Amino acid sequence: MVLVSKQDRRNIYNYLLKEGTLVVKKDTAKPLHDEIKVSNLKVMMVCKSLKSKGLLEEKFNWQYYYYYLNSEGIRAMCDYLGLPSNIKPDIYKAPAKKREAEGARGFGRKRE
Repeated sequence: MVLVSKQDRRNIYNYLLKEGTLVVKKDTAKPLHDEIKVSNLKVMMVCKSLKSKGLLEEKFNWQYYYYYLNSEGIRAMCDYLGLPSNIKPDIYKAPAKKREAEGARGFGRKRE
């Protein structure tokens, strides 16, 4: 059993709510996670707990865990952090209008 402090749990939840996804290497001896300044073991255990509650979807490939926040997870994160429920992670937001500037057909060329 791993004890996770409230601040570490809040950091993990904030990152998950902001990004919507999280990649965790299966390495219990790794001192810190790459994006979140929390022990990699703690991040693994919090994500495992959230997955068992049905708040995250998990994919495992080549010694990496890929976690995706589902709609129930978004509501749970907002409730825990005391945020309004209309917040959406970055993966659910519309992409920037960069493609419109390049042209819908790609490579900036226009047909004649």
